[in-house]
Amino acid sequence: MSVPRQREEERLDPHVYQRGINGLTVEEGLARSFPRVLEILARSGERYSEFERQLVRQTMRACLISQVSRANLYRIAGILVADRRDEGAHLGSSLALAYVAALREAFLTELSVGERVDTPLGSGEVRYVSVDGSNAAIMLDAERRPEVWLPVESLSRPGGLMRQAS
Repeated sequence: MSVPRQREEERLDPHVYQRGINGLTVEEGLARSFPRVLEILARSGERYSEFERQLVRQTMRACLISQVSRANLYRIAGILVADRRDEGAHLGSSLALAYVAALREAFLTELSVGERVDTPLGSGEVRYVSVDGSNAAIMLDAERRPEVWLPVESLSRPGGLMRQAS
């Protein structure tokens, strides 16, 4: 299992999106793994809303940027489906949301580079996290202020609140 990069000195090389890791860019890895994960989750017989699909996609992207292997992404989806089938686990909730929660618990417990967040200034992507984990650089979707430093406590993940820095 990989360890997510959380500190500024561990930040991603700005060219990682083009150059890629292990021969694939993050986007190529996501393009290969996202349909497969949804196929695995669909074995439960569920259909997912566009919000759930985007939440899964964004969380998987953050995991890939943090260098979580695609095999681990598939394995967690398979475990959730098997648990549902064998034990009735996660009944009453979407497996897509359970998958996102499992990825966050396993790999993205703190704010991680590549995650999508909502801020008081609009939504955006985490580019860097300070050494102490209390502030993050967010590339906003809006063009007027492309990147801002904000306290982590003012950020929230789509579908859930951010854990406070310790």
